[in-house]
Amino acid sequence: MSEDVYYGIFDDLIGKHLRDSLIYRYDAQKNNHEYTPFRHHYDPNTERLLGEFMRKYIFMYAYSESEVIKANEKGRLRDLEKAAKFALEERLPRRKGASNGLYSELLLDLLITLYTNNVNKLATRAIYRQHSDNQEIKGYDGLHISVDSQENKNLWLGQAKMGRRSYCVSDIKKDLNGKANMLYTADQLFFIADKEERTLPKALELLEMINDVSWDNRTLSIDERATKLSELFEKENVNVFFICLLAYDRPSIYELEDKLDNEILEEIKSIQSTYEEEFKDLISNEYEVLLWVIPIRDLQLLRESMGI
Repeated sequence: MSEDVYYGIFDDLIGKHLRDSLIYRYDAQKNNHEYTPFRHHYDPNTERLLGEFMRKYIFMYAYSESEVIKANEKGRLRDLEKAAKFALEERLPRRKGASNGLYSELLLDLLITLYTNNVNKLATRAIYRQHSDNQEIKGYDGLHISVDSQENKNLWLGQAKMGRRSYCVSDIKKDLNGKANMLYTADQLFFIADKEERTLPKALELLEMINDVSWDNRTLSIDERATKLSELFEKENVNVFFICLLAYDRPSIYELEDKLDNEILEEIKSIQSTYEEEFKDLISNEYEVLLWVIPIRDLQLLRESMGI
């Protein structure tokens, strides 16, 4: 399968160097929502190394799975630094400063790829331009589709924040309450489904269904088209996951290595208390909210190490 080829390439170039050596994932905890804590390794060089691997991942972030497979066959990924530079020049918008959303969006995509094995990248914000103003598409920070061995279809709608803890926590609330509705979701999915040809076959099948809904109902109102998409999700048993990454500066957690695990678990308890009463009625379809939390000791060093 093409998915296996893609994930093999990723694991050889990126994944095996990160998994359980630079980034550690704890077991998820679930109440109203699912919370998954991460931490990076205790070593003081970890942020630098993680930043370097995030930079090396830029090509795989900016290009579809099928394009990555083709680039690898042509030998273009032998030097990931050159590949990343090419992607920055040809595919990614020229954002600057600490508010550059590329850092958080790329880390979210990297973690999804690192800790899942069947998710197809539908779109990152960088791949497309809006027809209204030719700017990068506004919307979710990542769109992914997965189809499992039982042919269950999953739609992943990603939001990512990186910065101060208070900013990450409050802005994820704003994002989900503002974006997580069928009107917003339908608008972005119809836009993407009309253009996407490079994703892998199983994801493309669902995209074609979404595009059919858009075409067949193009004379209806925006609300009516969104309702038609919701009906498609119900008919096809599409599971919707809102996956939210909070990557924030929290050096105090890393003060003592022997207390690190407990500090991470306490941090998750604090995050849980913040969100448990939020996000009750986001959309009419079945959905889950997944919050991925990774405190970072030195966020500035991580950004600087990406070299962008």
